[in-house]
Amino acid sequence: MSTKTDYAPEEWKAIAGAPVAAGLYITLADASGPLGIAKEAMAVGKAITNSAAADAPEIVRAIAESVKSGGGRPELPDVPKTDVAQMKLALQGRLQDALGAVAAKSPDEAEAFRKWLLSVATNVAQASKEGGFLGIGGTVVSPEEQVALEELAGALSSRGSATT
Repeated sequence: MSTKTDYAPEEWKAIAGAPVAAGLYITLADASGPLGIAKEAMAVGKAITNSAAADAPEIVRAIAESVKSGGGRPELPDVPKTDVAQMKLALQGRLQDALGAVAAKSPDEAEAFRKWLLSVATNVAQASKEGGFLGIGGTVVSPEEQVALEELAGALSSRGSATT
């Protein structure tokens, strides 16, 4: 079981920012306008604060408690502002760094942390309908978001298997 004090500042920054990076990864896949983006951002915040449940892994509860106790919102990861492909690669790297840090210092929590990050990404993908007109029609998860979820799962699985 691990908490913030078990990690170097850069490691904790990556870990605490990982849910934001996962959400941003999905948002970049299919930006759904200002209202949709706001809903997706709120989904990340809700996923973090709801993670303080007793059955959540300690590392996830530590992130939630840090946010709730005024430890600050997780920072947006530093990503190149060039093109979407480069941004997504940078976000994948940031997520892999976070998972690698957890796997190295608390291997028993790594799989649960990975699953939690994927659940945050799924919540973001489901936060607003894509397509349609004035809220009518559209799909909950767009094909682009589904591809992004699969990419993210693959990136995190390869990192998790390399370190655990």
